[in-house]
Amino acid sequence: MSEQPDSPRLYQFIRYAAIAVVFALLGYFAGNARLHHLEQSTRLQETQRASLHQRVERLEYRNNILQVELDVERAATRALQQELRGAIDENAQIRRDLAFYQRVMAPELDADGVSIDSFQVSQLGNDGRYYFRVILLQLERIEQLMSGNIRITVRGQYNGERQEWSILELAGYDAEHPFAMNYFTLTEGSFTFPDGFTPDTVHVHVRVRGGRQTERYFPWSDLVEGSELELAPQS
Repeated sequence: MSEQPDSPRLYQFIRYAAIAVVFALLGYFAGNARLHHLEQSTRLQETQRASLHQRVERLEYRNNILQVELDVERAATRALQQELRGAIDENAQIRRDLAFYQRVMAPELDADGVSIDSFQVSQLGNDGRYYFRVILLQLERIEQLMSGNIRITVRGQYNGERQEWSILELAGYDAEHPFAMNYFTLTEGSFTFPDGFTPDTVHVHVRVRGGRQTERYFPWSDLVEGSELELAPQS
């Protein structure tokens, strides 16, 4: 009978112990769940990191390929530009040689010792402006001032009709531009065609004062093909 007062204490101890065991188990399972979640999150991050690393490697590989292709294209472009410049220079030399032999074999094409050495047209950018240059040569090397006038006419289609314009007037000169020279003279300027005008032929006509006249025809397509240039700004 003296041991009965200890029963409530034992029951209370057992209850507390059971509660402690339950909380311990809950903490254990909660900790394991948290650890499992962290492990899964770590594996997912590692997978994502590996995927991003592979993607970066693929992009770097692709960038290297594109850079190599760009370098090859640049080298090919430079080679083509050099080849084009060589062809243009060769073509200019052939024209100069042809003009020389023409003066020798066909002196009737000269106007009393004056020859149309060259006529050039170059496009200035993309705004429809053109630069022109015409050079006249005095064939006879004499100490005498030779004078006359020159006309430069461009012919083509304008609003469905045949039309011609003076390049000299478009450039701000007189339609018949006077010249006086010893050995050679150069006339140059820039001009713009009226909207809707399509050129096809340029006619250069030279008349020596008191003498004969000479003329040359130039297809427009031959003049402007591959002749684009930039005119340096004037100060």
